[in-house]
Amino acid sequence: MPGAPSDGYTFKRMPAPTAISSGPQGIRVLVVEDDDDSRDMLSELVSMLGHSALGAANATEALRHIDESAPQVALIDIGLPDVDGCEVARMIRARPRGADVRLVALTGYSDERTRETAAGAGFDDFVVNPRRRRR
Repeated sequence: MPGAPSDGYTFKRMPAPTAISSGPQGIRVLVVEDDDDSRDMLSELVSMLGHSALGAANATEALRHIDESAPQVALIDIGLPDVDGCEVARMIRARPRGADVRLVALTGYSDERTRETAAGAGFDDFVVNPRRRRR
C-alpha cells in the first residue's frame, strides 16, 4: 500500500502550541479511537506511564471530554467512521479549551499528503501505527 510504513512507528514533531505541565497524577490524555481494543490498549499504556486516560469512541464523546475534562493531550485516530479525525481536530481547536490541547494524529499512512492534511487540521504531532507485514 503506497505511503504505508514498512515497520515500526514513524514520528514527526510539528510545532507545539504550549508546553505541557503535569500534576501529581500526570497529565490527562484523551484517546479518540473507534476500535475498542485499540482504545483500551492505548488508554492502558497512558495509565502505565502515570497519566490519566480518557476514552472516546467518536467525535461526540471526544468533544464532551474536551469541554468537561480539559485534557492536555488528545491522541486522535484520523480514520474515525462518524467524523474523520481531522474534522475532530478542527472542532477541538474551535472550542475555548481546544487551543491549549496538544493534538496527536494516529494513522496507518505516512505519506506527505496525510501529514500536511493533519498539520492543516491543527494537529501538533503525527504518529504512524505499525502494520503487520503480509507474508
